[in-house]
Amino acid sequence: MGRNIKIVFMAFAIAICALLIIRGITILSEGESGRLKRTIYKAKRLAERENILALTGHISQNYYDELDNDRRSLLLIAKSFFDEYRNILILINALEIEIDGENASAHIEASVYWQEDTAPEIIYDTVEVKAMFKKEFNRWRLIELRFFEPEKKRLFSPMIG
Repeated sequence: MGRNIKIVFMAFAIAICALLIIRGITILSEGESGRLKRTIYKAKRLAERENILALTGHISQNYYDELDNDRRSLLLIAKSFFDEYRNILILINALEIEIDGENASAHIEASVYWQEDTAPEIIYDTVEVKAMFKKEFNRWRLIELRFFEPEKKRLFSPMIG
């Protein structure tokens, strides 16, 4: 009985090691475009979870946009959105990435869904964003956002009657 447990344990350990090696090879061979795509989707998940602290690691200290927001003000805007709304869902409909050495841009079209704390209906926006990134300390970090803000739409309204 003890020998069978050792064999099962060894097989399990070998399988875990093989999976880690395959994952490492995948990450190393995906290229910068794949790394940036992974960064964008990770930031999306963090925003959906309203994890402002973890989001800070994806924004450059040198962030500055056309609306005169720096890193601090961008994070304050995100925090106030997270404080006012709940059940945030971001669906990336289109993503085009261009890499130029240590700089990159991503054209993102997304649908963003959320609820106000005081209302039961779901609100959504469609957004088109040009996100500019710079490679800092071997990680892609956001340095600028250029975006449009279409009008809000109510998806589901409660029946009043």
